Amino acid sequence: MTHIFAGAYFCKKLIIVQDPRPIVLYMQSFLHTALLRDSGYFHIWMSAVEGRSFFDNDQAKAFFITLLQDNLSPRARLQELSLQPIGFAHAIDLLAFSLMERGVHLLIYTKNKKSIEELGQVLLLSYLSYLQGQPGLSKLPFHSLFIFDGLAGRHEALYVSRDIHLLHEDWRGDRYSSIGFYLDDRRGDWMRPYRITTLFNNVPRRYVQLLKSQKTQPDVIFEYLET
Repeated sequence: MTHIFAGAYFCKKLIIVQDPRPIVLYMQSFLHTALLRDSGYFHIWMSAVEGRSFFDNDQAKAFFITLLQDNLSPRARLQELSLQPIGFAHAIDLLAFSLMERGVHLLIYTKNKKSIEELGQVLLLSYLSYLQGQPGLSKLPFHSLFIFDGLAGRHEALYVSRDIHLLHEDWRGDRYSSIGFYLDDRRGDWMRPYRITTLFNNVPRRYVQLLKSQKTQPDVIFEYLET
């Protein structure tokens, strides 16, 4: 199956494994000429195709968060003493995230677009490797789609953060989004939301006001991808 998106800057298809059919990662970027000034803000989508679930349970979501932590934390792994940067912390700031049954949303800042594609490959391949190791799995459950969309700037990124947090029915208490970094005292060196939170002076109630100002329909982005 091939997914074509109008106005795309590039599309890359990567054949990963045979088990018994090819598992394909479709990588797509929407970088329109209006955005070539390169604000550095990007919205990433990862999902299964053909209406399949990306996450079957909370354990899989927890593993994926571990992947984000391992790849975006600036701390070097003790067993890997190296003078070279490890992971993507030197290139990518993770501003917000949302893990839903049907896929993953990431809001990031970077000046290195190549690192977006590299991060996507690492996350998807690591997640597929995790799925292969699950007991009772006879074949990989889905093809994977990876897309990133350039944003106009920090204020558009603020509204994207709102939209991806509101995808969750219990958006205030869901453990599998970054809402706790915005409203509570949740912390982690792999998350750097300050580029967004400084827009509302790091005052949580102001972000709550933004969240309540305009509800969005859950899964609207995924519906768009599948049409």
